Amino acid sequence: MNLRSILLLLLVLAGLLVGGYPVTDAADGLRKPLDLPAGGAGDDDEEEDSPESINFYGGEFEGDTFVFVVPAYGFCGETDIFDNIRQEVSGTLNQLSAAVDFSVVAYNSQTYIWRPDCCSANTGNKASAQAWLGGLTPIENHCLLDAALVALGLAQQSPGNHKQVIICGAREPYCGGEAGGSYADQCLDSITAANFENLPIHTIYFTSPFYSGEESFYVNLSAMNGGNFRQVDY
Repeated sequence: MNLRSILLLLLVLAGLLVGGYPVTDAADGLRKPLDLPAGGAGDDDEEEDSPESINFYGGEFEGDTFVFVVPAYGFCGETDIFDNIRQEVSGTLNQLSAAVDFSVVAYNSQTYIWRPDCCSANTGNKASAQAWLGGLTPIENHCLLDAALVALGLAQQSPGNHKQVIICGAREPYCGGEAGGSYADQCLDSITAANFENLPIHTIYFTSPFYSGEESFYVNLSAMNGGNFRQVDY
């Protein structure tokens, strides 16, 4: 083997070494930066705060914003239903933490608004709402429409992600001389049309010894707005 052949053989051997494992290792090293870093896929996914659960008249509701609509209603001077509603709402507010927002709207012949926005359920705000409820005088009339529209507006302006509207009623809605029938239909259509965020609207209907059998409005309102219906008997 002459010198030229020896040199060619050395070049071939050198090419095998350079073209073998060292090149493969380098290629592996170039590919590694393309791999997703461990845990990188979850860096931008922030876990949402879990909604809180409340128990209201035996039903469980989960949310980060609660708006209660209650009738300041008394039939022929009786106040038992409204007294019970005040106690139930007050006790339910005590279940909420300050991380949750809430508001309360009441109605009879007119609409009563505790405050014009939903606010934190801190100790001071809960006490304020409870005292406000205690100062309302129940009278006969069930003008629900304006109160429900106000409540929807409060809920839809709130920044929460899990909003719950709870409408309570002791009668089929009637207002002044416009009893049931067309006024109730107007309430059903207008409330549903105003619910542009498709929030769940839950309904609670109270019976009493003076009247019963007017629950169909509340059944339909909750069904048309993705909520639940409950009946409370006295």
